[in-house]
Amino acid sequence: MADQERLVKTLIDLIKIDSPSGEEDAMDREVSSRLEKLGLKVSHDSYNNVIAKLAGQGRPIMLSAHLDTVEPGRGIKPIVDGGVLRSDGSTILGGDCKAGVAIVLEALTAALKTGGGNRARNRAIEVVFTRHEEGGLVGAHHLDFSMVSAKEGIVFDGEGPPNRIILSAPSQNVVTAQITGRAAHAGLEPEKGISALLIAADILGRLPLGRIDEETTANIGRLEGGLKRNIIPEQAFLDGEFRSRSNEKLADVERKFRGVFDEVASRYPEAKIDLDIVNTYRAYQIEADSPAVAVIGRALAEMGLEPILESTGGGSDANVFIEKGITAIPVGIGVRDFHTTWETAVISEVLQGAQMCEGVIRGA
Repeated sequence: MADQERLVKTLIDLIKIDSPSGEEDAMDREVSSRLEKLGLKVSHDSYNNVIAKLAGQGRPIMLSAHLDTVEPGRGIKPIVDGGVLRSDGSTILGGDCKAGVAIVLEALTAALKTGGGNRARNRAIEVVFTRHEEGGLVGAHHLDFSMVSAKEGIVFDGEGPPNRIILSAPSQNVVTAQITGRAAHAGLEPEKGISALLIAADILGRLPLGRIDEETTANIGRLEGGLKRNIIPEQAFLDGEFRSRSNEKLADVERKFRGVFDEVASRYPEAKIDLDIVNTYRAYQIEADSPAVAVIGRALAEMGLEPILESTGGGSDANVFIEKGITAIPVGIGVRDFHTTWETAVISEVLQGAQMCEGVIRGA
């Protein structure tokens, strides 16, 4: 059975490996080595996503998590504080998504140990550890799906306990805009300038932002511009997003965004506004009676846990997997407050995640 002491040690070891997006090589080496020692056949696609396979019974199921973390995530000092794992407060913990990786590794270790090395006793498994999930699901978008045969899967990358199952998630469109006005000396001849920052402010004041409805949100998360206090700012840059679990609502928000930018552009004919809106992933909706949900439900039932079926406003690799025909469902990994310096991992829930995953591997 899954062992808490071993699991916590694995998780701490992984957390101590720096792996911000784009710098996952050390994590790759560590997890690939561990998977090979467990007897899995480890491969990499052209993007260096990790794909490992274990022979067994029945149709394979995919177990997935991502290798990268957000910043500040270098030199993390994990601390066990009672039943919780946290950082020293100067960095994230990196539980997102190293708790997910540790869950899969511990579950494989426990299941194969229990099985005495007899592959006939476990389900066929395909492990997929992606790179650069944070900031756009880049690794999943570049995954060589010809190397994956599973049609169902579990993505260990959700907040909360492992019986929290995410059946619906939104589409996301990324918005960037470059605004070019005209520079001038702010003290001598400000009337000759066109302030790109004022244009950006005009745009921000008109955009639909924040919580639009229960399944739709929009945000401009970054505004940059200007050079010095005595120069009318010639350049400004906006970076944002909008998302919805309804693609019709997503399209409506896009129309409104474009309308605002067009309207403001007409008010400043001597300025230039370059707007770009790109979809990064599509919404999904999984039925509660799907085979993938049933697999998770059986493993949870063995543990005496009831599934909690939810929707989310966040995206994950699951959005890409589902778009590619793999019903891969995100579940909680025992972590709270993703992407913050007060992020924590509840050790008992991480252990439950490993126990659930072990049950899936054993064919619960």
